[in-house]
Amino acid sequence: MEIIEFTQKYWLDWPKHFKVTMRNKRLKHLEDIRIKLFEELQALSSEKLNSCIDGRWSINQILYHLWLAEASSEQYIRTKTKYPDYLISVSPLTYLKPKIVEFLLGLGIKVKAPQIVSQFPEKIDLQKINEQWGKSRKSFDELIIELKEKKIDNKAIFKHGLLGRINLKLTLDFFDFHFKHHQKAINLLNK
Repeated sequence: MEIIEFTQKYWLDWPKHFKVTMRNKRLKHLEDIRIKLFEELQALSSEKLNSCIDGRWSINQILYHLWLAEASSEQYIRTKTKYPDYLISVSPLTYLKPKIVEFLLGLGIKVKAPQIVSQFPEKIDLQKINEQWGKSRKSFDELIIELKEKKIDNKAIFKHGLLGRINLKLTLDFFDFHFKHHQKAINLLNK
């Protein structure tokens, strides 16, 4: 194989040929669930992926929302942690808040998403979301390593609209809960 062929086949398109593993087990688990969902959705038509029923979000809009929520959370955390001396500790009561939110959502109480993560482009492509989200997860994996090296992963690195100031563990808990919450809606739309 010539160097040009190798470059075109492997270097320019390396994500398809070389799997980059995540170092954080929790994030790796979340990534495995995400990949499995995208594999299941590959068989759906573009019409099915983009159809809104009763004014609710389409499958692609839900996926875009989930990706954007995680990506914007990472941006916030990266900005916030530039100044580690100003980070505060997480209150013990903060660990109770996610359980309360889960309980309320389980009762059917709706929470409106912030505007920044609920505005969608006119056209959403499943493959593009998949690629963007995969890159975001790898970037977040790097961020986790940085936070742990700086020993600030237990500090309040993120300010969530409902949960308040949360640390890395609670941020990953939120990503997990948020994904599973919206996965239910995706499963209903996929029927």
